[in-house]
Amino acid sequence: MTAPDEDREDSTAPVASAADSASPVSSSKDSGAEPLAGKAFWFQVGALLLATVVLGTGLFAWWHSSNEEPASTLGDSRDAALIAAKHDIEVMNTLDYRDIDGSIAAWQEVTTGLLYDQTVNLTDEQRQLLKEQKAISTAKVVDAAVVDITPTTATVIASLELTVIDDKDPDAQTPPKRNRYTADLAKVDGEWKLENLQQVAVDLS
Repeated sequence: MTAPDEDREDSTAPVASAADSASPVSSSKDSGAEPLAGKAFWFQVGALLLATVVLGTGLFAWWHSSNEEPASTLGDSRDAALIAAKHDIEVMNTLDYRDIDGSIAAWQEVTTGLLYDQTVNLTDEQRQLLKEQKAISTAKVVDAAVVDITPTTATVIASLELTVIDDKDPDAQTPPKRNRYTADLAKVDGEWKLENLQQVAVDLS
């Protein structure tokens, strides 16, 4: 007679076990709250970082565009620099011994920096030597191109035809000579001027 009672007592064990086994479910729900909260936190952090990156990128783009000369403006500068370079190179190769002061003054008008200083610092002896050579030179740029340009500087290469008349021997026939130059220009008060002019050796080989 006692066996049934024992069976009934034993039969309650699965129920209790089931009740006990329910606690992990509730625990898993509770423990799941932390990962969800963590995911939300990191999502907010990621969104904040993304917004910061976007803002920083926008600010950099605005700064870059405000400090970079538009392509159309730079194109205008290229044209102006090329025109100025052609004129200035011709002036620097033009000399009339009958008006040395006028020739040097013209050089000074188109130069800046060290090149300008060189024209200003010509000594009386050097001026006299130019007079004694009795040369009249004229020049014409036959080809030129801008190879580098920024809003305030430019580099130009040019091919120039130089004609020299020697008044010491007026009957002498001197054919025009071709020279090549590289010129560095700087924009001074909105005007392009030569700051360096170098003759380039021509390889005839």
